[in-house]
Amino acid sequence: MRVATLALEDFRNFVRQQTGLGAGINLIVGRNAQGKTNLLEAVHCLSGLGSPRGPDHMLVRSGAERAVLHADVVRGPRHVRVDLEIRPGRGNRALLNGNPVPSPRALAEVCSSVFFGPDELSLVKGSPEGRRRFLDDLVVGLRPARETLRREWERILRQRNALLRSMPRERGAAATATATLEVWDEALCRVGAELTAARLEVLAELAPYAAKRYEAVAGGGRLELAYASTWAPAGEGNVAALQSALQSALQEARERELERRVSLVGPQRDDVVVMLVSAGDPAGEARDARAYASQGDQRTCALALKLGEHDLLSDATGEQPVLLLDDVFSELDPARRRWLGGAVAAVDQTVLTSAEPDALDIGGVARVIEVRAGELRDAQ
Repeated sequence: MRVATLALEDFRNFVRQQTGLGAGINLIVGRNAQGKTNLLEAVHCLSGLGSPRGPDHMLVRSGAERAVLHADVVRGPRHVRVDLEIRPGRGNRALLNGNPVPSPRALAEVCSSVFFGPDELSLVKGSPEGRRRFLDDLVVGLRPARETLRREWERILRQRNALLRSMPRERGAAATATATLEVWDEALCRVGAELTAARLEVLAELAPYAAKRYEAVAGGGRLELAYASTWAPAGEGNVAALQSALQSALQEARERELERRVSLVGPQRDDVVVMLVSAGDPAGEARDARAYASQGDQRTCALALKLGEHDLLSDATGEQPVLLLDDVFSELDPARRRWLGGAVAAVDQTVLTSAEPDALDIGGVARVIEVRAGELRDAQ
């Protein structure tokens, strides 16, 4: 799969620009703050995933009311026209071959992408929220119908938290509110168990891909992934068992939740733990990468997770997503740059940025595009 042409109107710092992208490696060059990352961000948005960097209103050029993206996508024998209109506050609209789709999320069935940038280090050392989002995005990427599950979970959690915040403290009035809370408890346990089961399933699928990528780039050692939860039994993926466990946990946390007025147990509090086993450790002990790994190893872990995501999506869908790499090579040592260069050479389409193209040790570049103050031109 690849994006053959891309047109941008009032997107970030682009007024009206168009460019072609080739199969294989596409190198985007230019000084900092010229719009290189914005080009990658546009491709990511065409996958129905929104921006990996911020909310929609930041995507529209200052002074404009909307941003529009157009692309010709080649997926196997199919050529599909993709159009996306970004309208902050009014809902985004998308077309496939000129026909409206129910939601921009539907674009993921035609155009998919995996984005990796300097901020992806937060996958290892950042807050649990980023790791949960990464896992939930992969849940939906593998099975788009589960977007409905994620949206239902977010709605239930939002409504339950709103009820907890508004609960009266008077004993009589609280009785009615408690009955209402129990209704939301049932919904939270049902949908929370389904979401957790989906997360555990996807994490088990991702783990061997990420481990293989880590071992290749690091030259040894082992990466392991574990789901961390205060309420879900370890290794339990059965929805009914998870629902029962969450019900018990909610009952135990009732007084604390009423006191703090927020949901304290459930999938919204879970985490993914990234662990490393050192190649030179005779005991083979897995250690939390957040606490024990160097920044170089943490970056390698994050890269392995994203490349593992790409590999998993490729095998599951039969089509390779577009690989988007934002200024990644400058953060790697020479040996790991050479390895990554070889890895991306095997991808159907890679779009990568660099402020120092001479520092890249890669071959087989199909296109070189220069970005200068929001304007695109062929540099070859």
